[in-house]
Amino acid sequence: MKKFRFNLEPVLRKRKLAYENCARELAAVVSKLQLEQQKLNGIQRKKSETISEFERKNNPTTKDFVIYVPYIDQLELMGIRQLAAVKEVEAEVESAREVLRQAQIEHEVLVRMKEKLREQHDYEARVEEQKFLDEIAGSRSAKDPQ
Repeated sequence: MKKFRFNLEPVLRKRKLAYENCARELAAVVSKLQLEQQKLNGIQRKKSETISEFERKNNPTTKDFVIYVPYIDQLELMGIRQLAAVKEVEAEVESAREVLRQAQIEHEVLVRMKEKLREQHDYEARVEEQKFLDEIAGSRSAKDPQ
């Protein structure tokens, strides 16, 4: 019997490549999200440190208020902006995950189809081989009348 050949092999390779590209894109977006979250954590940490430093001053002067309060307000504003950036990148991550899921499904469908066709081919090959062996056994028994 002839060797198994999957006619959709080029499509399978293309889908696998698309899946791998989607996985790389997701990894890049996740990395970007981690970077944005680190920036947000840095801003929040700096704000917290500044507030605690201001609170440690025993008798804050007007000069301290003029320095610290606008800086804390600026950090608050930066934190809000950075939180918006994090939310935006989180949406990108979810979108990339959905694209990856779809690419995985498309790839898996072809892989399963290939496996099913291979199983069918192997079954047909076994049936053909069994028929051949039965014919050989039948012809031997016809030659050997005993």
